[in-house]
Amino acid sequence: MRKWIFRILSLIIGLLIMLTIYINSESYIENQDWKFAEGIHIGDWLGKKNFEIKDGIIYSNGGKAKIVFSLGLKLIIEDIETQQKGFYVNKS
Repeated sequence: MRKWIFRILSLIIGLLIMLTIYINSESYIENQDWKFAEGIHIGDWLGKKNFEIKDGIIYSNGGKAKIVFSLGLKLIIEDIETQQKGFYVNKS
């Protein structure tokens, strides 16, 4: 019985880890539409065609910033020079 529970928990934890890795991937973030919420910003709207990501840095017409984390519905960025954080909301 304990082995069965351990296997199920391992499967659930593995799926959560894979989901977290996917929603933080460059391809996922690039294929979403992001609207500015608060903090520093590199544009009011980051559409699928007006920004790009290279090596964890997001480039847009309004500037560039480091990607800290994506929660799927929220994107957290950080200004490279001042380390101030900014938040974007997923509108896809």
